[in-house]
Amino acid sequence: MQNLSDIPSFRRLRAFEAAAQTHSLSAAAQALRLSQPALTHSIAQLEGGLGARLFERTPEGVFLNTAGRLFQRRSARFFHQVRNALCSANGLGLDDPAIDQQVSKLASAQLRSLLAIWHAGSFRAAARALGLADPSLQRPARELEQIIGAPLYRRSATGLMVNEVGAELARRLALAIGEIRAGAEEVNAPSQSRANLRVGVLPLAPRSLLAKAADAVLANNGTQSIEVVEGSYSQLVQNLHDGALDILFGALRAPPPFEELIEEPLFEDPYTIVCRRDHPLTHLAQASAKDLAQYGWVHPTADLPRRSVLDQTTAAWGLNPNISFETNCLATITALLSASDRLSILSLRHLEIDQRLERVNHPPIKHEPRHVGLTIRKDWLPTPFQQRFVEHLRLFRES
Repeated sequence: MQNLSDIPSFRRLRAFEAAAQTHSLSAAAQALRLSQPALTHSIAQLEGGLGARLFERTPEGVFLNTAGRLFQRRSARFFHQVRNALCSANGLGLDDPAIDQQVSKLASAQLRSLLAIWHAGSFRAAARALGLADPSLQRPARELEQIIGAPLYRRSATGLMVNEVGAELARRLALAIGEIRAGAEEVNAPSQSRANLRVGVLPLAPRSLLAKAADAVLANNGTQSIEVVEGSYSQLVQNLHDGALDILFGALRAPPPFEELIEEPLFEDPYTIVCRRDHPLTHLAQASAKDLAQYGWVHPTADLPRRSVLDQTTAAWGLNPNISFETNCLATITALLSASDRLSILSLRHLEIDQRLERVNHPPIKHEPRHVGLTIRKDWLPTPFQQRFVEHLRLFRES
């Protein structure tokens, strides 16, 4: 979920961008129709919040230093994504002068109100979450609607909430805000409000690979942090799409459900039939279909890819299709297998970390190649820390 306390100040960012482009505080102030002291104060507030100087002041003008160039790359991406978000909401083109006029009117309070309503589900719930009276939230929310010139909210049984346009605008703005957060990290801003890397992990993803990459990038580094979130594919891929996650690690779907996402395969991890350790089938050189037919199964739920593979396999091999246990919980599958002679289907790589289970030697299971890898947003620009983590995943994938 978007941290509403770290929404950047448009006034400060506009002042920074103007000074970076004109190399002159007076010219930047004139372009923004501000006094020079007001513009200087905005830049000083931005630098104070980041804990870093962004400009070198010289007699010839103001010029970005190393930190300033890093931050300006993120600031430019922020404003580009904000413009794209507005174009998506109101149907205007990027080169339409009205877009720049709309951007110049935006304020942080307006973004905060939209994002709060989007996350909370209604005006009333958002006001409670922010500790505001309803009118104090509705005012900036309606101002944003007027600036864009398109309806952003609709009435429902639970109250006023974002409509489809408002939800997509909120999603895009949340992604834009992530650029400023990344820029703050790159200039070593103190007191990060969230983890430096948020990884969504699917149930059968090999945790050992994840742990090795995390250990490698966190070694001798006490300032960085990684948040790992586990869940279903539908939940995690939505979080990635919305910007609540940076990457998704696990089995790829090829293609992902959103066109803004891309996949990178790391290695193949096929399905195999599994059982408890010292199961009677583990003593056979190869279990035949007749051998497998003696035992019941723990079935994955119907929404999981391995369920369709198991259904096809039991049908092709003439096995008992009766469903007595069905679950999407990996821990429950392991517990049921450990306590009985039942069989199930899991990924081969998963057995490396679960010593309670063992692979059954059986004829090959026919299924589409199953690749484990990364799912990311197409336009994602990782920070150096995030990039090192991804590179270590690639490095350790064959280990």
